[in-house]
Amino acid sequence: MPKNKLFLLVSLITVLGLVAAAAVAVGRATPMAQTNADPDLMVPAANMPLNANWKAQPAKGTAVNLPWSNIRVNTDASSEAQNEPYVAVDPRNANHLVVGANNWQSGTGQFEVYAYVSFDAGKTWAASQPYINRNASRLNAADPTVAFGSDGAVYFAFVAFSPAQGAVAVSRSLDGGRTWASQNWATSFTSAADKPTLAADKSNLYLYWQGTGLQTRVSANGGATWGAVSTVDANGRNATPVVDGKGNVNVFYSTNNSINLARSTNGGASYSLSTVSNVTALQARPTHYRAAIYPAAGVDANGTLYVAWADGRNAGHGNDILLSYSRDSVNWSSPMTVNQDAGSADQLMPALTVGADGAVTVAWLDNRNDSNNYNYDVYMVRSATAVSGGLRFGADQRVTNVASNPDNDPRTQGTMIGDYFALAAGAGMVYPVWTDTRNNNEDIFVAPIVVNNPANQ
Repeated sequence: MPKNKLFLLVSLITVLGLVAAAAVAVGRATPMAQTNADPDLMVPAANMPLNANWKAQPAKGTAVNLPWSNIRVNTDASSEAQNEPYVAVDPRNANHLVVGANNWQSGTGQFEVYAYVSFDAGKTWAASQPYINRNASRLNAADPTVAFGSDGAVYFAFVAFSPAQGAVAVSRSLDGGRTWASQNWATSFTSAADKPTLAADKSNLYLYWQGTGLQTRVSANGGATWGAVSTVDANGRNATPVVDGKGNVNVFYSTNNSINLARSTNGGASYSLSTVSNVTALQARPTHYRAAIYPAAGVDANGTLYVAWADGRNAGHGNDILLSYSRDSVNWSSPMTVNQDAGSADQLMPALTVGADGAVTVAWLDNRNDSNNYNYDVYMVRSATAVSGGLRFGADQRVTNVASNPDNDPRTQGTMIGDYFALAAGAGMVYPVWTDTRNNNEDIFVAPIVVNNPANQ
């Protein structure tokens, strides 16, 4: 072939390739903006564009009848996205719940965190904005986490960023989350931070985040000031802290190949590190929202620790939810598969809580009702109380009465439904909280479930 014809052929192939790539990109929101080289430190793009040609695409199928309601948490009238929920129940008032979520309702493509407050066990909700001490270089906020102090104060941590790198702030509410009395920046503006999480005991507030590894600070005065920054594990990320009845702080987190525990018996002054279990990377999925291996953890009144995570080790069975437990924080049970479906559906984004009765509840995103493994529901399972000789779970229970298509949102367009769903327990109730697209955009929903009702066991 003459050189000039060969050149024209190569040029034509190149142009066609670029056209095809552009066609794929049309209508798809820019998914993520990277805050540093760590692939887990990925945040939603600062201005995710709306697709003017977007059309609603709700999941097919009819609603199912369940013994509980599915209630919309966010109170806005917009079609903008809310996702990545976190929930906490007031230990002094089991009807008092606070949910945190990412929120795009400004309509500009920028987003921030909102708090949603209920004083009637999740039946009705009111919204507030914890990001009150705004930084002009950090227009966006995400990754909400909530904890109750022993005095009833509500603490709400989040990361703020764009155009500057992420910094973690902690806000404090003295009226249950209706309004926010103060906000303090807990990490430096000169080093990137992401994925904060909180825990509280009678004396301290414990903050963890991803920076140069898994890092932490402790406050002894309700977040007004913070102690020195220390690194728990240079390879750690995705922390979930729980404080047991003796005041020991147990921080579960992930590395590239394991679920680990950092345990402090001296108020966060130092930590001993151990491995709970190796993990297997998640199997490939047809969906394109982000999902990762995040530990979900809880502790019962006897000090038994429980941790669950999504795992790809069960080849041919899709991604599953695994769980391990320990009565002494040293010896861990072999990981058991929590979900009980027989097919190859994916189970992702587990959340875990332990009730006052000692029962363990795990909830997760589940694709089992879609043969294409695309649309999702939320399922949960509960353990028997007072089990000797091992942990046993009842049957899987569907939480959502309508499935969600993860692409059914004009802003995120399937690129992000959040890195996690949420779950909390209080006074004979459990509260699974999730991102839901039944209304043709991403909303936050909750199912208040009475677990001492035999019909719900």
